[in-house]
Amino acid sequence: MMDLNLEKLKELRNTIKPIPLPEFEGVRYPAVISIRTKGVEKALQDIKEIQSRDSDIMICTYPKSGTHWVNEVTNMLITNKTELDTSSKISTMLEVIPDLSVLDALPSPRLLNTHCSFKYLPKKHIENRCKIIHIIRNPKDVCVSFYYHAKSDPVLDFTGSWDDFFEMWMSDKCAYGSWYNYEKEMEQAEKDFPGMIFTCYFEEMKKDSKREIQRLANFLGIPCTEKTIENIAGTTSFNNMQQNKLDLTRVVSGKGFIYRKGEIGDWKNHFTVAQNERFDVQYTERFKDSSYTLSFEQSIIC
Repeated sequence: MMDLNLEKLKELRNTIKPIPLPEFEGVRYPAVISIRTKGVEKALQDIKEIQSRDSDIMICTYPKSGTHWVNEVTNMLITNKTELDTSSKISTMLEVIPDLSVLDALPSPRLLNTHCSFKYLPKKHIENRCKIIHIIRNPKDVCVSFYYHAKSDPVLDFTGSWDDFFEMWMSDKCAYGSWYNYEKEMEQAEKDFPGMIFTCYFEEMKKDSKREIQRLANFLGIPCTEKTIENIAGTTSFNNMQQNKLDLTRVVSGKGFIYRKGEIGDWKNHFTVAQNERFDVQYTERFKDSSYTLSFEQSIIC
């Protein structure tokens, strides 16, 4: 992976100044260095021109949907190791990398990730039918988690209240745009390219991680023993990662905003009755034709 020296990262984060989120085609993007220097359109075009390898694996998620979690699980599967990765997924996050040529030095299979929508993925990745891992999480919890992340991350330029962020979400003004548009585009891609995309649900990972890890291993064509699956599930449990994962944001800024709670239903601690009603109306209208089935509450097992 690209070397992300902690001192260099600390220096970068301490000197970066918040700016209004750059926009392209009506969608806002985080003001990361690559986008600040190249502009959104050029940054996205560079991503599309990446020379993909047949063995590349791409993790595609809307922000705060479990990207770090599935990245850890997938890395363990492809490396056959049950140890938490000491580097950051940021080192292979396409829209964050200023010079994408650094990816050429990575050994295969390369595990890459992005929050950009499907239409901006590397063209050769799609042409070659390379594997894509997509994790989806119920949007109420995504919204709450994104709020806390935005408050802590200078590239998102947000200093408002929960009510302010909720209104941003409802008007599709969050970074990376509409959750609905992102997920509907991924759903359509699953239909257009059968067998290329593996979709898993954050809530199902929480409910039965061993089952979901086995499904992912099957998708990747990686044989695993029951013991290996059990070890990966234990090592990547939320509590273990929150306590032991080298969270670069915590080291650099003193604020750990990657692994916050990871709960199902935390939205209930933030949404007012009126906000919940408005959200439900919008969700019902904009996601009514989706085949994705999402859980908004933790299942109670008697």
